[in-house]
Amino acid sequence: MTHVAARARVPKKALIVFAVVAAIMLGLAAVSVVRGIVHESRRMQVVEVLDGNTVVVDANGEHKTVKMAGVQSSIRNPDGLRGGPNMCLGEKSHGWLRDRLVQGATAEVDLEEGEDGQQYATFHLAGKDVNTSMAEAGMAAPTDTGVDDATASQIDEANELARSTGAGLYDVEESCTYNSMLFEAEYKLDSIPEKTDNTVKALDKRSREVAEAVDEIRLIQEDVEALEKDGGDFEDLAWHPAKEDLKQKADEAAEKGLQRLRELNDRRNQITAG
Repeated sequence: MTHVAARARVPKKALIVFAVVAAIMLGLAAVSVVRGIVHESRRMQVVEVLDGNTVVVDANGEHKTVKMAGVQSSIRNPDGLRGGPNMCLGEKSHGWLRDRLVQGATAEVDLEEGEDGQQYATFHLAGKDVNTSMAEAGMAAPTDTGVDDATASQIDEANELARSTGAGLYDVEESCTYNSMLFEAEYKLDSIPEKTDNTVKALDKRSREVAEAVDEIRLIQEDVEALEKDGGDFEDLAWHPAKEDLKQKADEAAEKGLQRLRELNDRRNQITAG
């Protein structure tokens, strides 16, 4: 091969290499563009928080109504006329979520369509998973809907933390919670004086007071026992994870009351046996 021929072939090789590199670069650029589109589609603006479960977002100019993924709060109760576990903290949950997903804020949103046809959203704001934070604050119960196994496990752990710290749905100071109802019933029992006159009339009166307090505890026992994971009501969803702990506390409180009744009855029998 002559020097002229060799020199003539170099540009051809360079051209081929350049073409390959250019194709790769174009491919990477195309991937970057596609990734950019995907990323932008996940960035949505908060339009309105309707309640603790439902948010309206602006997705590239299209308004979408989405449900919170992996968690559920009770429905709103603005008039305050309805109470009890099934309506527990609906207004507070709405306020909590509205304070985080402020109107006009831009959030990273993962959307997934559920079996019911609804779109479920996981919101990421300022590096935090809002859905998980909501469970940790006790403002919503875990559902596993619209989230993967890893996120569902994360939300379950957050719910466990809420239970252990007595937050939100597990706060004894929130009258609609099972924790509060049980606390109040036991407090009523403990507030009944131990001392009483040693007469049949006084002992019978005290026994009725204790029995009434025990009955209240037993009613809560029955409600706790009826909690089912797939029961369909919000109270099932919210307190079934705490069922064993609630049941143990209710059993101990009821037994304490029954023991007092046995002691009162023994004293009465001693008097009548005379």
